[in-house]
Amino acid sequence: MAQVLTFPHHRTHGFPTTAPTQRHQFSPHPSWIVDLIDTLKPYQERVWNCPLVQEASTGSLSLRQMQGWLIQLYPFIETFPQWIAMNITKASDPYAREILIDNIRVEKWHAKQWVDMTEAFGVSLDELHHASILPEVEALTHYMWSINLRGTLAESLSAMTYAIEGTTHGIAQAVLQGFPKYDGRYGIRLTKRAYAWMQNHARYDETHPLEALEIIKRESPPEEIQSRVKYAAQRSMEYFFMALDACYRHFAPEDCSFHSLPASAAA
Repeated sequence: MAQVLTFPHHRTHGFPTTAPTQRHQFSPHPSWIVDLIDTLKPYQERVWNCPLVQEASTGSLSLRQMQGWLIQLYPFIETFPQWIAMNITKASDPYAREILIDNIRVEKWHAKQWVDMTEAFGVSLDELHHASILPEVEALTHYMWSINLRGTLAESLSAMTYAIEGTTHGIAQAVLQGFPKYDGRYGIRLTKRAYAWMQNHARYDETHPLEALEIIKRESPPEEIQSRVKYAAQRSMEYFFMALDACYRHFAPEDCSFHSLPASAAA
């Protein structure tokens, strides 16, 4: 049986195909879903093992880089609920609509929680809202608009909820390990609110990708659409990696040490 998600730092969680939830038992995966999971696995691991995630998880990512990627990803985080909402009209299954509406309810607080996190790392609201976004990060955002606008429900959820949210679950688990290393350094004070976004995604995003797969299976896409569903997930992960890698490289300090630079340097 293929594993749905594999997390960094040797934290491997295998989800059975009939894992219980409050709503129902997840149905067994057909062979093409197992192939989707196996195909996406190396793309997820590439993100989890990228320098930005690895160094953030050990507290060795420079403050300038930490501020930089938090600023750069904010427009993506802020827009995420809109992409979920775009798919409600595509859903004919009451189960799918219930999941999507519930997901919007959860996600609507996440932009505020992201702001709380960035403020704890010394980023002002003005800097957060007026930053110039890197082209690689914009490419990720533009792809999400494109796939959710033109894609089928199965393609959209594969790219957005299964690939992005599922992989973010692993990122959040890893980065949470590094947060205590920043607390108290260079005036940083990580309160409970500063931890909320990462903690919530380390919890919620364990279930959301499984729910997305269940919706995709209920859609019963024909074979020609199945290949597009797999490709959508793969492409979103490729853009995700490009965005994080660009942030790491663009904001890297010349001597690679842990610098306390003003957040405006990350704009």
